[in-house]
Amino acid sequence: MDIKHMKYFVEVVDQNSMTNASKSLYIAQPTISKAIKDLEKELDMVLFDRSKRQLVLTDAGRVFYKKCKEILTLYKDLPKEINSLLGLETGHISIGLSAVMNMNKFINILGEFHHKYPGVTYNLVENGGKMIETQLINDEIDIGITTLPVDKTIFHSITLYQEDLRLVLNKEHPLANSKHVDMSMLKDEDFILFNEDFYLNDKIIEAAKNAGYIPNTISKISQWNFIENLLNAHLGVSILPENIVNLLNGSFKNIKLDDPGMRWELGVIWKRDKYLSHATRQWIEFMKARL
Repeated sequence: MDIKHMKYFVEVVDQNSMTNASKSLYIAQPTISKAIKDLEKELDMVLFDRSKRQLVLTDAGRVFYKKCKEILTLYKDLPKEINSLLGLETGHISIGLSAVMNMNKFINILGEFHHKYPGVTYNLVENGGKMIETQLINDEIDIGITTLPVDKTIFHSITLYQEDLRLVLNKEHPLANSKHVDMSMLKDEDFILFNEDFYLNDKIIEAAKNAGYIPNTISKISQWNFIENLLNAHLGVSILPENIVNLLNGSFKNIKLDDPGMRWELGVIWKRDKYLSHATRQWIEFMKARL
């Protein structure tokens, strides 16, 4: 058994097909098939249930897949760890960013960190909170910036900031001159919401249900800046974090919502019991010192 065989096995599972894995790895399918059979022979266990039309992992296969992912991650990060032991301030950090955040504070801290450690590189990926958590669990990213709270049995976290969620609407809307609005007053409104991958979407729907209705959602988006165009076209109302509201142009009104649940907490999260590279650990400590 070697790293190469583990890599083949993981790719087959991820692609759900030996044919697709063969294309992805640029390796002949018989080579991959033989590697899987060699693994099963060495382990003396069947990894795939071949009675099904599609590839299905056995119980042993699921356990082996999980361990292979852990081993491959450790193997990939080994050079970084060796470099850190030698005192080399290099490395790479993959960060998942919430699409519902004001980037200014984060970018300022990142800029300070880069000035101190210019040899560190970054991969920044923007997504909804649920996808960020999934990417962390699957070891696809190192750190996520998303909504708090999170499952403390799975993630560590530190708070970035808290803020109000505010109603945003066109200046010509009948509620535009109101000083305060509660969720019950929005029962007959059309809502512009984020898609299901965003916890903000869940929070707004829950608040509406508590007020006795399910919001009529006329549009779901993944980028907050699209909301400006939809509001200009009088397509509905939206609810956004205060930091994002401040980035909108002046043609909209934003109003405080009289609902204690309309608060927002954003934080930095990372997976428990996961090996973190030297650069990633430095980044976390750097952020802690500035929050």
